[in-house]
Parts: sequence; C-alpha cells; structure tokens
Amino acid sequence: MSVLVRRAVAADARELARMRRLSLTCPKEPWTRPRDLPDGPWVEECREALAAMLGDRDTVAAFVVDTAPDRVAACALGFLLPRLPGPDSSKPFNGDISTVATDPAFRGRGYARAVVTALMDWMTVRGCKRISLTASSEGEPLYASLGFTTDEPRMSRPAE
Repeated sequence: MSVLVRRAVAADARELARMRRLSLTCPKEPWTRPRDLPDGPWVEECREALAAMLGDRDTVAAFVVDTAPDRVAACALGFLLPRLPGPDSSKPFNGDISTVATDPAFRGRGYARAVVTALMDWMTVRGCKRISLTASSEGEPLYASLGFTTDEPRMSRPAE
C-alpha cells in the first residue's frame, strides 16, 4: 500500500500544533492512559512558531499525511542543525526529528513510517551526518526498524 506524503507549508501550522500537543500526551509507560496536557497560550504560541519556522524551507521541514482538507492524520517535523567539519565528515548538518505524531484514529496504517522516512530522506539529501530523536516507548520499535540506536553517549541538561 502506498501512502501519500507531502511536505507541510505554513498554512498547516494549526494542524501541526494539534499534532505536537497530541505527541506530548504520550504516556511514559507504553499502553497506559495518555498524560493530561492542559490547553493554554502555549498551543497558539506553538502554531505561530510553526508558521514562522515553515517559512524557512532550508533548515526546517515537516511531512504530513492528510486525512481530509485541513486535517492531518500523521506528521514528522525536523530541523537541520549546523555542525563543524571534522576528520570523519565534512557534512554540514546533523538532523533533529522534533515531533512525530499520528492521530489515534489513523494508527497502524504505516503513516508514521511514511512521514519519518520522508523527513529522513530530506535530511540526508540536505547533507546530514547524523539524525537523532527522542523516542516514546511506543515509537521505539518503529525507530529501531529505521536504523536508530540508543548506543550513542550523549548527555543533556535543561537550560536555565
């Protein structure tokens, strides 16, 4: 079965913000009740930020599967992050997949795989050395099947 994937544009920002909110409700433990996530100004701020970001077609991309006009069934959003050349690669970017979400009514149809694959292809063509993401436990099997591993020693901390 072929899945029709398209690159999102700024007009998709409202749906992408909805999908971002949906992705943040994933439970910490697989197959348990989704986390409660309050509405608030952050949702509109997210929509505005997405609309602005999607105007930069060089370093930001989102790919979607539509379910109806102005309605998205699945999305994957990512960024190209500049990197310095090193002895093992002169590729100019690392890729960061920020948001992957599928509307619950459309899960199990291969939509997440299709949008993530489209995003990874875009990142690879643009010159990524490495593509990273943070996976929910529900998403780990998909990402592992696409070649992602957890054996990279990377540390982080929240900025203050």
